[in-house]
Amino acid sequence: MRITLKQLSIFEAVARSGQVARAAAMMNLSAPATSMALSELEKQLDARLFERVGNRLRLNSQGSLLLPLATEALQKLEQIEHLFSSSEAELSGTLNVSASSTIGNYLMAKSVVAFCQQHTSAYIDLDIDNTQAVIKSVLEFRTEVGFIEGQCLDSRIKVEAWHKDNLLVFCHTAHPLAGKRVKPVALRGQPWVMREEGSGTRDYFISAANALDMQPIERFSFSTPDAIKQAVKQGAGLAVLSELTLEKELSRKELAVIEVEGLELTRQFYRIHHKSRNFTPLCDAFIAFCTNFNNLSA
Repeated sequence: MRITLKQLSIFEAVARSGQVARAAAMMNLSAPATSMALSELEKQLDARLFERVGNRLRLNSQGSLLLPLATEALQKLEQIEHLFSSSEAELSGTLNVSASSTIGNYLMAKSVVAFCQQHTSAYIDLDIDNTQAVIKSVLEFRTEVGFIEGQCLDSRIKVEAWHKDNLLVFCHTAHPLAGKRVKPVALRGQPWVMREEGSGTRDYFISAANALDMQPIERFSFSTPDAIKQAVKQGAGLAVLSELTLEKELSRKELAVIEVEGLELTRQFYRIHHKSRNFTPLCDAFIAFCTNFNNLSA
């Protein structure tokens, strides 16, 4: 049985994309050639690796066993190529990165553009979702490195502190509490516009609010900061978001901050990766770059 690196690359591309056609585009191959290589791999292993769900291919138990091994083998090859490259400055290839909403939209997007402008042969595929979705992507080896706002307690994932952030409680400028410093009891019974389930911002705020017995009442729930800010502008209630997302609205006096005594809303952002996955040179370079970039931008 001779499994080729090309077969493993195609398998990983299909596992990551969930579709033969998309994997073929990633590999610069035709869809029939990609499908044939995948079929040959399954024949050599005498095992099915995917289950078809609608128009997508989803890893089955056998495929899930193979994916980390295939990824490791391909990473080793890339490390060998990098080690004997004529210039370590020449970074190329595709890096899959996932980030939760606030990090992705307000920190990571800028880092990705700046990095790719500096390393023109590199491509960063950035997926932005909530914290739980990023953790799932890392666990399923679809993402080499993730950046999250919430907690990750899965023992298979290495979690490292990365960046600090402040959350702000805010409201419509005509709200009776706009611009005031109040005790937590003053917010009891107030309606809130919250982030969706699985959001790191939501989890952090609810934990801090419950510690002060604020008893926040959820009136609306949205998955993007822009939707939440718009709802608050319409008088839907109070909300809490990262100060990164509120800079423009506060400077224009479109929204107002409420300072709550004893409410500690400085939180930690985290970088995560699967413990069984080693960073590629491209990933190492990107992590170092965006850490420095965001420190300079802070």
